[in-house]
Amino acid sequence: MSKKLNIRQNYKLLQPYLWKEKKLLLFGLLLMIFVSLTHLIDPLILAHIVDVSVPNKDLNDMYRYAFFFIGLIFVSGIASYTQIIILSKLGLKVITDIKMKLFSHLMKISVSFFDNRPVGDFITKVENDSEKVRFLFSELSIRIIGNLLFFVGVIIVITYKSPDVSVWILLTITIIAIAYNYFMRFMGKIFKRVREKYSEVTAKINEYVQGMHVIQTFHKEDEAISIVEKTSAEKKLIETKASFLEYSVEGFFLFLIEYFMFILVIVLIVPQIFDGTKSIGTLIIFSQYINRIIWPLIQLLENVMQIQKSMVSLTRIRELSELPVEDYYNNKLEIKSFEEEIEFKNVWFAYEAENWILKDVSFKVRKGEKVALVGPSGSGKTTTISLICGFYKYQKGEILIDGIPLNKLNIKKWRRKVGLILQDVLLFPGNVIENVRIYDDSISAEQVMESIKMVHAEKFFEMGSLQNIIAERGQNISQGEKQLLSFARALTFNPEIVIMDEATSSIDTVTERKIQDSMLKVLAGKTAMIVAHRLSSIIDADNIIYFKDGQIKNQGTHTQLMTTSPDYQNLVNLQFMGGHDE
Repeated sequence: MSKKLNIRQNYKLLQPYLWKEKKLLLFGLLLMIFVSLTHLIDPLILAHIVDVSVPNKDLNDMYRYAFFFIGLIFVSGIASYTQIIILSKLGLKVITDIKMKLFSHLMKISVSFFDNRPVGDFITKVENDSEKVRFLFSELSIRIIGNLLFFVGVIIVITYKSPDVSVWILLTITIIAIAYNYFMRFMGKIFKRVREKYSEVTAKINEYVQGMHVIQTFHKEDEAISIVEKTSAEKKLIETKASFLEYSVEGFFLFLIEYFMFILVIVLIVPQIFDGTKSIGTLIIFSQYINRIIWPLIQLLENVMQIQKSMVSLTRIRELSELPVEDYYNNKLEIKSFEEEIEFKNVWFAYEAENWILKDVSFKVRKGEKVALVGPSGSGKTTTISLICGFYKYQKGEILIDGIPLNKLNIKKWRRKVGLILQDVLLFPGNVIENVRIYDDSISAEQVMESIKMVHAEKFFEMGSLQNIIAERGQNISQGEKQLLSFARALTFNPEIVIMDEATSSIDTVTERKIQDSMLKVLAGKTAMIVAHRLSSIIDADNIIYFKDGQIKNQGTHTQLMTTSPDYQNLVNLQFMGGHDE
């Protein structure tokens, strides 16, 4: 992708946010113009005093211009402070909107996208990269635009005062700018690599901290430290190279600007003062402007570095914002309620290429039925329910909901009809109430408590304990308690279809029996699909589907399968007679 195209696309991303805050932006720009003009005028005032007031011995004129000079500096200071406040406010507003839009976009991206991508990388892009872009709007914008305005004004004034001298100054600046531009193109690639390594380090640290109990259990602290050290060393190497080049080359350019240009002005103007063609005031104007232009130029050079870093961050944000959302979200078709059946018709699915996880799978789940999916690990059971939820797209065949293809339904509205209870329960930092109702204030605490009672979890979460804080990932409660909460969560939202993926595997036998008793009432009139780890929970199912190697080998009731399916018989014998799990 060309650099111009990249900049154009980044600007296109920012345009709506800037337009939304156009009043702040316009006011800030007007203040920048005013401040730049004040910086241009005061050297002219000093020149007037030296060339006019002093030779004419006109004290009144000198005092008048002196007071004007002081007033201009005072007003300029107020305007400069105001512009900083306004543009900082603009930067905060814009970047807050970008963060929220980016996060909202992530919520609509397919689950499959997140399967093999580290969480830390998204944290870096949403938070750290956004802060880099905010810096572009606040401090950088003030320096860059203000310095550019002043620079253009200086060129206009010195060209008017002395065209021959201004030509040499412009020529010198042009040569320096071209050379610096080539250097910055090279540095942009290095900065991008630094940001990528930074994301990699953040991702690894985030993953290891989340999995700390696993690392410590298996005594892998040294290995984790070694991996992070290696990645950090790679980042340090690239960053050291970038810093060395940045400060070395920048120092050379600063020398050219700070000393060479000032010497150039002295050499060009002083001889003309001696021969009477230029006044001392002209030398004051040029020396003041060159002295004042040095730091804007230095800052521009420094800011070019910062712009490169900010543009790299902005590009990463744009790339994330351009990720395609689930096609299902664009569908307008919906069913008001589930009335008939879910049907798999010759469904084939693979996560990669043609490495088929499901092969020609066909079955039906009629409304009100309790259907169980059993079989060896890796046989395709969990994949099947993931397809029903629309987390992945099947490659062949069809999944029909009341005769309507799933890929034509609005997936957001379809998922509202489904209550998903997983083996690995995700809990959010917060209290019990918010974890059950998932921040839906329309659900009362009484409703939450009723759901908790239905799954026989009241001894863990009595009414007085609903405000108890659950630690990150539920570290302060047991696995069984987590799963009881997930049951209560599903019941609270009263779904038409309940899907359970080995949801009782981590619950003790006594608790499981309580849940099974309550589920008889809860599932009355509902459709249920259960991926079973313990066969005791699905013996009464209307249909048991036995999966093996991605295919359906047998299906029927428990009684039927015990006479027709040797595989199912063996599974039952292992669990009930041999005392072993699947």
